[in-house]
Amino acid sequence: MKRVVLRIGCGAVCAALALTLGCGCALLPPATGVPGAASSAVSVPTDDSGKPLYDPAVLNDDRLRVLYCYDRAGSSTTILCGSTPLHQAARSENVSLVEDSATGIADYWLRSWSDPTGRGGRRTALYDKTGTEVMSFEGEQNATLQNGLLVLQESRLVDGGYVPESGYGTCQVIDLATGAALPVPEGAYSCTVCGDKLVFSCYARPEGLDDYDWDMDYQQNRWVVVQEKDSTPVYRADAASAYRLFYDSDTLSDWVELDVATGAETTDQILYNTQTGEQYTGFLQVYPGGLASFSTGDGRYELRDMTTEDRGLIAAFDEQPSQYFPGYVVTWHSGEDHGYELYDLETGTKTPLYDVNTTDNTIAVYALDGSLRVYSKDNGKLLTDTTVEPVEHQQRVRMSNYGSGYVWLKLQDNDRYETTATRLYGPQGLVSDLTALQGKYSYVNYLTTDPDGRPMFYGSRSAVGSAYGNVCDVLDADGKVVLQGLASCAGYYSNSLNALPDHVFAAQRGFYVGWMDTSGNWLYCQSIFSSATADDEPSYGY
Repeated sequence: MKRVVLRIGCGAVCAALALTLGCGCALLPPATGVPGAASSAVSVPTDDSGKPLYDPAVLNDDRLRVLYCYDRAGSSTTILCGSTPLHQAARSENVSLVEDSATGIADYWLRSWSDPTGRGGRRTALYDKTGTEVMSFEGEQNATLQNGLLVLQESRLVDGGYVPESGYGTCQVIDLATGAALPVPEGAYSCTVCGDKLVFSCYARPEGLDDYDWDMDYQQNRWVVVQEKDSTPVYRADAASAYRLFYDSDTLSDWVELDVATGAETTDQILYNTQTGEQYTGFLQVYPGGLASFSTGDGRYELRDMTTEDRGLIAAFDEQPSQYFPGYVVTWHSGEDHGYELYDLETGTKTPLYDVNTTDNTIAVYALDGSLRVYSKDNGKLLTDTTVEPVEHQQRVRMSNYGSGYVWLKLQDNDRYETTATRLYGPQGLVSDLTALQGKYSYVNYLTTDPDGRPMFYGSRSAVGSAYGNVCDVLDADGKVVLQGLASCAGYYSNSLNALPDHVFAAQRGFYVGWMDTSGNWLYCQSIFSSATADDEPSYGY
């Protein structure tokens, strides 16, 4: 089945130079001017009375986190382990956590900085939880940890700008336990580790192109190589690139997506098993539990269980599946009156939906008949079952699912193209009508949950005398102000590497920025003037 290419862009066409074994990295002791081992003594800021603003023991969980301080003059991004700061980044630096794909956590972090002697004017180093440098590298690198292997992908950043398909964009694979670099095929710019197999996407820039010219036929100049760790070749696909299955990489760890170009603007999307060599054309996406959907030659769609020996067919559909949870599938709908349908796998019943919204553990569906339901994605259990009173001429809705059965709905009147009502629903039905907040705040967003599991929000409003023109109020599920006048606040995703304890969010109050609980107590904070450097170099952050 041929499909239109969706991944046209510079990220998919990074060119590469071959790296000899061990090139570009070195095992080094901590270097001058870079983070060293963190001190166990934490300097805690105090208020005017000398009382500490936070207790460092509260966040002493040995987790790496990043405190981002965007758009705050003088402040900087900080890497912490628990409540111990390891490094405050200069504005010209990039810092990020290195996720272990097997565990989903981070025990290492990456830092890159400007250095005129480095490749492309940049250098990168890997650090552990103590802030000690483990390895250093040439160029601007991104990193993941897969099955004990550190996979580096170099950007095409050259002197602060991006060069199309330049000689930058190389890939390295390093055994973190020994520091040894594994063999990498010529032209490799990315790698996915599947058990004992390494899947490389490669590219060769045609001769004769100027440095800043785009390769107009780059799809035909790519290829995929699958090899053993000792470089023994296993498989090759020409005019192709490979992608890791991010949504179910644990269950389907032996599989990758291959996009094979079949024309100037078309590609075959294939689900490929690196261990058995199986290939399934028409691949669309994967779902929790090892399921995958495919398009068929007759214009229909199939949902299959890829964990069974026969890759068993679960069901076939006229519309493309978008979400799966036990007993149900949500499909895209091409009709003009609604965008989704809920398909009951047991009965075959189809329910047209206004909208659908998911979290890691729940899925909320709002049907045209007014029913609002929230299901567990783990077992299909119904958490919320209520009916929404529509607004006059309602044709559209904007829905946000907050987990635990709570859903925020913005009901819209298509005749006037405006939000007419804003309401919060929960397991008990209508929780609160928050329509009045629309006139008070320029926008209202989800923040975190209170200790009872009810959602909390923050609203941004203009404030006379504010240095930034706006301030934030923290609101409970009933729309009542709990905290007011914060310079900024934002929630963190519960499943991210930056995950915070429950009922905690990022905030700035006065001259301090950090993590605060819903009672207004700091768990960690630092002065907005505690920048590591006062340089004026531009940031090259993504």
